[in-house]
Order: sequence, then structure tokens, then C-alpha cells
Amino acid sequence: MNKRLTALVIGTLFFSIVSVVSAQRLVSLQPVRAIELALQNNEAVKKAEQVLERAKANLRLSKAVYLPQVGLTSEYQRQKDGDIDERDYLTRAQMSVLLTQFGEIPAGLDAAQEEVRKAEIEYERAKKDSVHAVRNLWHNIILTQEEITQRRAIEVELEEKLRGTELKQEKKRILYLSRLNTELELSEQRLALNELQRRLDVDTAELIRLTGLDPLAQVVLSQPLLDDDVTLNAAVELALVNSLDLRDLRGDIVRQERLAAETIWNRFPEVSAEARYKDIHVLLEQHQQNRTWDAKALYDPVIFDQERDTSSMFETNPRTQGGWEVRFNLNIPLYDGKRTENLRSVELAELERLQLEYTEKTKLIRVAVRRDYRAVANAKERMEIEQKRLEIREQQLRTIERVLDQVTFDIPGYQGLTFTDAFQAQSQFTEAQRVFYQARRNYAAAKEKLRETMEWIE
Repeated sequence: MNKRLTALVIGTLFFSIVSVVSAQRLVSLQPVRAIELALQNNEAVKKAEQVLERAKANLRLSKAVYLPQVGLTSEYQRQKDGDIDERDYLTRAQMSVLLTQFGEIPAGLDAAQEEVRKAEIEYERAKKDSVHAVRNLWHNIILTQEEITQRRAIEVELEEKLRGTELKQEKKRILYLSRLNTELELSEQRLALNELQRRLDVDTAELIRLTGLDPLAQVVLSQPLLDDDVTLNAAVELALVNSLDLRDLRGDIVRQERLAAETIWNRFPEVSAEARYKDIHVLLEQHQQNRTWDAKALYDPVIFDQERDTSSMFETNPRTQGGWEVRFNLNIPLYDGKRTENLRSVELAELERLQLEYTEKTKLIRVAVRRDYRAVANAKERMEIEQKRLEIREQQLRTIERVLDQVTFDIPGYQGLTFTDAFQAQSQFTEAQRVFYQARRNYAAAKEKLRETMEWIE
């Protein structure tokens, strides 16, 4: 009795554990949740995010010079000659701040800003690609599941029909070919079901990969995606607003306008200046490779000093500076061989090229949206026609089968039928099934293609 009770307890625990594990692996997904998981866990999105973070870090590095700089400078010298032992200590504080900067934007800062802008666009592109991939898989999985359900129902009907034909064939009421026709139709359905199951397995695995779920999870999709109710004009406007290529070109145009305007600084005099009062310096310096000027304030007081002997052989600089000092250098270019004019022409030509490219891209997007919008309408009509064709083929097949199973019949248009007609009708019905289900997939793909052209992920 105890052994039986122990076995019962162990069995109960085992089935409880299996049930818990199964429950843990069963995941019910909604479209919004699946997209959120894909944006959080997809490696392509993560890589694009890290590229963006690196670009932002480089930009912060380029902007570090605009923040106050504080440091210490220490010097130590020692020399011994016989009984003479000389030591020298000096420590200065160094504090500087960039007061203002004018002229061209430095090349390093400009490159860092462009890197961030491009990385932001690629990050958005990676997110949109991920969303579109999830939506396409969602459509495929839902349609595959629906097709499996419908073919399962047909399979059950054919199995019942096959059993009936077997009984009739045993009683010599129908020919053997009638039974073969039913077996062939059932085999076609089972083949299609097996192919659909394999396709469903692959699509589900791909969805799990995109969303970052446990590879052993059993994913159940809760609902199909809703149809988009959008007019053609609204679709075009959405595409123009959402287009990352247009956004990139707008950024290029703004930058090029700035570069064209900055050519005027080539006519600005080459100027540098310095003003000092004791240990406080104010400097105006020009960058070596850019027409950029920095106005800085520098303060470097002595905070620790041990005076050396005046007869020391060390070369010394004044420990502290008294009084004040002003220095000013100016170089005014009078004629530069039209260098500035030609440079401006180069930048303006590039600006016009970008503006033309933006206009061309806008027109292409309008045409592409219109083309895909019409393709959705075409795909929908084709799906409806194929659905009607499937209904007709099925009705035709069932009528032929019913006629051939009867000894006498008086259905107009069905006299003189043979089993060749039945096999042909069965083949036409199978082909109509395949075409109809493919038309449904084409319709879903056309809708998502329109969304991709619009770059719409809401």
C-alpha cells in the first residue's frame, strides 16, 4: 500500500513539474508586444544602438574643449656640486575656459556631428526593418494557421468520404477508380498540410529569433494584424514625413548651406591677440587648419614655490609676472586670386545638387506609394476572384463525384462524364486551393510592402 502511495505521489509530482514546464514555455503574443520585444532584443537593433552610443561619445569628446579645463603643473630640479646642493620646486595651477568661438565649425566637431546624425538615421532604419520583419512573419504565421485549420476540416471530410467509398467499392456499387480519386485528393491535402507545418515551424523559429524569446518556447499568436484604413493622399503624406532618406537629405542640405555660408570667413583678416594682467591671460587664437578663432581665458598662478639661489646655474623663467601686456597681430588679405569666390561656387554647386536630389527623391516616393497602393487593390481583387474560383471548382468536383456514384442521373451538362473528368476536376480544385491561399499571402505581402514604402511602423 505504501509503495503504491509513493508511486502515486511521485507520478503526481512528475506530471505537475511537466505541466509547470509546459506552462512556462507557452507564450501568448500580441502584435504590439511582439514588436516591443523585437525592438528590445533584436541584435540588429542593438548593434545600431551601440553605433549611435559610440557616435554620441565621440561627439562629447569633441565638445570637451568647450568645458573648463583645470590642472596642475609641477617642476622639480636638483643639482649637486661638492658641498653645494641646489633644489628647486615650483607648482602652478592651470585653469582655462573657452569664452567664445567664431568662424567655421572645426572639422573634428563637424565630423562628429555628422556621425551622430547618420547613426541616428541608421538606428531608426534598423528599428523599422525589425518591425516590418515581425509584421511580415505575423501575417505568414496567421495565414498558415488559418490554412492548416481549413485543410484539416477538408481532410476530415475526405477521410469520412474515403471510408464511404471503401464500403461502396466492397459492395461493388462504385468502381475502384472512384476510390483512387478520393485517395489522391486526400493525399494532396496531407501533403499540403505537411508542407504548411514545416513552413509554420520555420516562421515561428524566425519570429522567436527576432523577439529574443526562449528558443524552446511555444509561441501562440493571439490575433491577426488589423487592416490599415488610409487614403492614397494620406499614404503619400505619411511616406514623405517618415522617409529616412529624405530626412538624411534634409540634414545634408542644412549642413551644405552652412558650409556655403562659412566660405565668407576666408575674407576675414588673420588676427591673433593676447592681453595679460599678472597671471590672468585672455587670448584670441586662430586654428591652424580652419578659419576658426577661439577666445580663451587662462589663469596660471603659482601655488607652491621654493625660491632658488639667484646664482643657480638653472635656467629660470619669472616665477610670477607683474604688470600687464597687450599683443595684437593682424593680416588683411586684399586679393586671394578669387579663391574665396571659387570655393563658394563649389559649395553652392554641391548645395544645388543636394536640393535636386531631394526633389527627385520626393517624386520617386510619391510614385512608389501610388504604385504600391494600387498593388494592394489589385491583390485584394485577385484574392476575391480566386476565392470565388475555388468555390466553383469545389462545387464542380463534388457534383462530378456525386454523378459518377449514381447509376442514373439527369443533371443538365453532366451527361457522358468519365473518371478522367473526375481526376481533372480534382486537379483543378487542388490548383485552385493553392492559388487562392497564395493570393491571400500576396495580398498580405502587398499591404506590408505599402507600409514599408511609407516607412510606417505605428
